[in-house]
Amino acid sequence: MELKLDRHLIGVGVLAFVGVIILVAAIVLTCTAIFTWVETSSGFPVLYVSEVRGEHLQNASIIHLTEKDFEQYPALDSVIRGDNRGPDPWKREYPSDDPDERGIGSVAVTYVERDVLIESSGIDLETRKRPYLEYEGAYYYTLVSIP
Repeated sequence: MELKLDRHLIGVGVLAFVGVIILVAAIVLTCTAIFTWVETSSGFPVLYVSEVRGEHLQNASIIHLTEKDFEQYPALDSVIRGDNRGPDPWKREYPSDDPDERGIGSVAVTYVERDVLIESSGIDLETRKRPYLEYEGAYYYTLVSIP
């Protein structure tokens, strides 16, 4: 009788262990699916590029763009030199608009390119200043949305 009871307890223990493993796996897979869905449902990050002149460039850090930079950052290339560049003139539509700044375009970027652009041309957190990108005598700065 005692041997039968021990086998029964071992069987229940094994089933309980397998049940816990299946439950944990289901929770992990569900959480992964939910986080993936939330991250991708908000869309891709967007790179915004603005051209600046005048006072913005005083005491500014300047990064001179080369062909290698454009090869490394195709989204930046498409806004500064390509199809995603807007033809907006320098204008002031509202009193709050800065006359020395204009948006020139935007494009969706991958999460990897977003991170690289933020790291390379984002605002320096220590000095609270942004670097400006120079190409053929024009100066730009970038903003990257974080969906």
